[in-house]
Amino acid sequence: MNPSSKRRKWTSLAVVGGLLVSAVGSSPAWAQRDTSDINDEIDETEQDLTAAVEAYNELAQEAQDNREMVEQTQESLDAAEADLDVLREQLADYITATYVEQGIGDAALLLDAGSPEAFVERLDRLNSANLYNFDLMDELKTASEEYTVQLDLLNDLQSDLDDQEAELERQQDELNARMDDLDEEWQAAAGDAIQDYDLPHMTDDEYAVVSFALDQVGKPYVWGTAGPDTYDCSGLVLRAYAQIGIDLPHNAAAQYNSTANISRDELQPGDLVFYNDLSHMGMYIGNGLIVHAPNSRTVVKVVELDHGNVYYGATTVLH
Repeated sequence: MNPSSKRRKWTSLAVVGGLLVSAVGSSPAWAQRDTSDINDEIDETEQDLTAAVEAYNELAQEAQDNREMVEQTQESLDAAEADLDVLREQLADYITATYVEQGIGDAALLLDAGSPEAFVERLDRLNSANLYNFDLMDELKTASEEYTVQLDLLNDLQSDLDDQEAELERQQDELNARMDDLDEEWQAAAGDAIQDYDLPHMTDDEYAVVSFALDQVGKPYVWGTAGPDTYDCSGLVLRAYAQIGIDLPHNAAAQYNSTANISRDELQPGDLVFYNDLSHMGMYIGNGLIVHAPNSRTVVKVVELDHGNVYYGATTVLH
């Protein structure tokens, strides 16, 4: 047997709503959390993050639509102002020509330069003196007033949207931070991969099951599967023992209950090791190491016996 042929490398993959989240090392403080609880929280956080991103995108599009409405309204106002300038000149000429002998030259001055709003106010003053009656002026006055109301409304809405977008960005940062923390915790429970290790002397059956399990290192975890391309924790052990004609149930607790209990001191290559109140398991390969299919955040890998999951007990099939 060539122990170096059993040396493996592993790759940790974790995709969150299209975001790559990098995992870091273990910490004993996390060891008491059940990994099923961690996984549930990660899944819930992913859903929250996806919802937040979608809401952000929706608001961002609405904000852009409103910005375009403001631009279009501004263009309309510019055209209205141009019309008002023309009408201002026409009205001034009309008043000057018609009423110059009536001493109301000052009225024409009311129509000189100024904003559309000021012009509307001057028109009201002139109208109250019954100096003119132009339907188009009324239309332009209405349009100017409506624009002012609409612009105020859009500005208010834009301000609200800016605040909402800022809040959504804050929520996304918070969710990403939560996911980073959970992923670190999840990876800690999965354990740091051991890339270089030596295997002890084994019997033929021990070597058959251990070597098969080690050949699966690097393959993804998928719940409910037992190979050949993906595995869950009990599926990996089940398939390994199938190589020597031994059938095991596809469930960690059932494997524990159908095999013989042993102490930690009695562990030999090929024995089964259980964690987290029988919610997880792996295979002992000797020298204080196990091979296991940890969780959907990583791949089949070799880790230390005490790697982050909470040790529960051990059983044997071959001894």
